[in-house]
Amino acid sequence: MLLGFLLVGFAIYAPALDGELVWDDHYLVGENPFFRSPVFAAEVFQHHLFFESFSTYYRPVQNLSYMADYWLWGGSPAGYHVTNALLHVVAAWLLLLLLLRLLPGLLANARLCAGTALLVSLAWLVHPVHNAAVAYISGRADSLAALLALAAWLLWMKSCEVKNAFAIAGTATCASLALLAALCSKEIALVWLALFGVHVNFFQRGISRLRRFSSLAGVGGVLAIYAILHSLPEARAAAEGDAHEPLAGRVVLMFRALGDYTGLMLIPARLMMERSLGPATHADRGGWWQHISSEYLSILGAASLVGAVWLCLQRGEGMPLRRFGALWFAIAFVPISNLIPLNAEVAEHWIYLASIGFLLLLAGTVAMLPRVALRRVSIALGCAIALLAVRTSFRAADWADPETFARKTIANGGGTPRMLAYLAQELGIQGRLTEQEQVYRKALAMYPDFTTARINLGLCLQKQGRAGEAGALLDLGPATAVPRTMPRTWNAALNLAGQHHKEGRRIEALALIREWRAQFPETWELCAFEATILRDLGANRDAIAVALEYARSHWWHLPSQLGTATLQRDAGDYEAALAMARRAQRLDVHGAGAFDEAARSELALGRLAAALESEAIAIARAPRNSEYLDLFSAILHGLGRDHEALAVRRKAALIAAESGRTLL
Repeated sequence: MLLGFLLVGFAIYAPALDGELVWDDHYLVGENPFFRSPVFAAEVFQHHLFFESFSTYYRPVQNLSYMADYWLWGGSPAGYHVTNALLHVVAAWLLLLLLLRLLPGLLANARLCAGTALLVSLAWLVHPVHNAAVAYISGRADSLAALLALAAWLLWMKSCEVKNAFAIAGTATCASLALLAALCSKEIALVWLALFGVHVNFFQRGISRLRRFSSLAGVGGVLAIYAILHSLPEARAAAEGDAHEPLAGRVVLMFRALGDYTGLMLIPARLMMERSLGPATHADRGGWWQHISSEYLSILGAASLVGAVWLCLQRGEGMPLRRFGALWFAIAFVPISNLIPLNAEVAEHWIYLASIGFLLLLAGTVAMLPRVALRRVSIALGCAIALLAVRTSFRAADWADPETFARKTIANGGGTPRMLAYLAQELGIQGRLTEQEQVYRKALAMYPDFTTARINLGLCLQKQGRAGEAGALLDLGPATAVPRTMPRTWNAALNLAGQHHKEGRRIEALALIREWRAQFPETWELCAFEATILRDLGANRDAIAVALEYARSHWWHLPSQLGTATLQRDAGDYEAALAMARRAQRLDVHGAGAFDEAARSELALGRLAAALESEAIAIARAPRNSEYLDLFSAILHGLGRDHEALAVRRKAALIAAESGRTLL
């Protein structure tokens, strides 16, 4: 059965397997300092998922999974996509195993149990709404938490069956560890705990009081450990932003969210990364029909709630299953319902867990049908699952590259300022400045206070030679006046300081960077540019001091270690640079930069043999880097191995020519 699930899962997500990095992937498996080496295995438990952010996501196991991927695949996005698909498939298979155990207590007709478990698990496996959790590398926290929580539940059930004391202790310990890992994968695993408690106390039969008490005690112990781990990262101040909706508004948003999720589960047509439910209140104009039509999601949500309650009250075959499914959905929906203030209103991947309850409720509804109709309904359900699989496959292709992802999201109604800015950024990387300008202007028309878009539009105009138009847009004002809820606002200041630096206005650039560093002290890019300006001003010691202070307090931050080593080497402090480079070598199991940096310091110290060894490792890790090959050739020449040096030099020239660069 697992093989069948693997074939289905990888077939429908095949279009996403060779996709590029998109959205948060650029950080989590790009800039993220905590996944490139096993030395961070303990460090990840002391930090939030996003190093520089207002978010308080605590997901060290997600980082550990990226660590394993990086060790296996290096920088290849395909490997990460394969892992994502594998996690989802295995989670669906474990769901099947769990349902095969749970359904006999929820369905009176034992012959329906196996078929129902298979159909629910398959529908969950192929449903298009899960694309954001599977085709998107950064979305894997949901499937990772689900896999581990399902494994914990199954292990607990196994511990109830064995008789040997050692076997009981072993399986119970494994279940506890799996549960703790699930909690450290994503906070939603707390909902799995609630679901487990509901089933054990209200649906599970034949469980003694002692077993229930011991299970609750074990869960309590896991929660205590999780609370201790969760307290390890430094506390973060809440983001500054608009006041939350009042309770009445949040109730409206709850019904809209319920309607939207119901629509996504039944007819997953318009799928997008970012969704918005609109304002929770309306002006008193336009008539009753316009008001009703604008609230179709609320109406659908209310109808869904009434329908679910009505189904749960119906007696007959499948009543326990309907009630269990409705409770499952309700418990999983509350945290994402907007009753509790969220950083967004709706996100497709949030329904990953709740969708199981929705499918169980539907399965219980189908069980109400007369037996003579079940065969035909089963065929219809099989066809529906096949159609969902086809839709998933088409949707998976939307994650092929950043531009396709952004344009598809915008076309489906997800044209938020953040998404427009992301599209503009990608267009700028490709040098399509006219298109980039148009997108930034659209973002500013929607959200005039979007500081990052305003500054980047100014830089875009400046690159086009339109300095007059760019001037007003590039006036940042004080750093303290910039809304810090905007993503990476410091990047605008960095770009502007870079322009000042290119124009020879280094003192202005330095003042601007120092002002923004005071607001964003954890941002290495600002620190590095301050050091660069100081070096260019001739203040080498000051430049080294700025970089060294950051590097010492962030031993795990590879760019700061390499940047400091380069500054030390440029200043002639070769021994210090070499020591820094050697420490940096353990921070990236596939990285070449630290070995190249060490080789340059060793060469400057006259240690040619050691330099050759270090540069050989750098080339083995980055064989098409012509600069590394050039240095390797120079070292060989210094050792008197001129024939080998010439061969390496020719290879470097060939690679440089292929990449459009000319060697001097």
